Amino acid sequence: MSLLLSLTWSLFALSTPVLAAPATVQITPNLVRDLATINALKSHITSDPHHITKNWTGSNICAFKGIYCMKKLGSSELAVASIDFNNYNFGGPSLLLTGFLEKLKDLSLFHIMGNGFTGEFPDLSGSADYLDEIDVTNNKFHGRFPQTILDLDLTYLGLRFNQFSGPIPDQIYTNMPNLEALQLNNNQFTGPISQHIGSSQVTELSLGNNKLTGPIPPSLANAPYLEAVTVHNCSLTGTIPKELGSAKLLTDFDASGNQLTGGVPEELCARKMTSLTVNDNFLTIPLGPKCQALAAKKILDISGNCIPGAPKQRPAAECKGH
Repeated sequence: MSLLLSLTWSLFALSTPVLAAPATVQITPNLVRDLATINALKSHITSDPHHITKNWTGSNICAFKGIYCMKKLGSSELAVASIDFNNYNFGGPSLLLTGFLEKLKDLSLFHIMGNGFTGEFPDLSGSADYLDEIDVTNNKFHGRFPQTILDLDLTYLGLRFNQFSGPIPDQIYTNMPNLEALQLNNNQFTGPISQHIGSSQVTELSLGNNKLTGPIPPSLANAPYLEAVTVHNCSLTGTIPKELGSAKLLTDFDASGNQLTGGVPEELCARKMTSLTVNDNFLTIPLGPKCQALAAKKILDISGNCIPGAPKQRPAAECKGH
């Protein structure tokens, strides 16, 4: 996956317009409720290296750092619409989302990348009608994939760099028609990649650095808006599906660091790829002319494989049996 796409998504999320409240606001019952929720969270933050919570005083929650308010739809009342705690490095032995996130009922954006939140993801049933983006990247969450997320109408979901485990549910690909970016990499997810992946509407799919097994589903090519895929450093087997050559918008594909065999399909190399990374597998079939052209342009990386005559391949002893 291109780093540019990941950064683009982060910047998009952070640039979504939200309005901080003026110094004096009408304190509505919703703001009173959310102030109590924030103060409860503050009591569990024992590490605040950037001194963010020094600003969390008084009754005007809309003036607190990391908390943004907007007028509610069809109303002049302000509500907490966005949480942006990205890279605040909050920490604490009992810093949980449970008792916090599900109580902020007017939220649209929730970004807490780069903190020390721990525990399991809370149940959001009936309490997250407006949530559009969730990014809990680089925290300490564990447990199974949060089933409660599957009932939300998200456009962005980032669970990267945590300790989530177990299978990735099929419904993440079939039940979320407006999801545009799905970033699940760097967890402990197991099992095969679902055949339902072709039903996904995402443009960016990141599953790498998990414990996934089995083949890359040919149905991946059916995802209509998919531009970038990363499934690197898992334990995937089988061959690279030639069907990927028919994917409508695919330009970035990273399946490096797996146990793939066979070759790089000419159908895939015939696309206008910007990055095709399949190094450190067990590919054995020499490149066809279209793939040779991509390799010459440094778009295709096949190093660390078992392809006869190709440069920078594995030692012969590692290639036996493949």
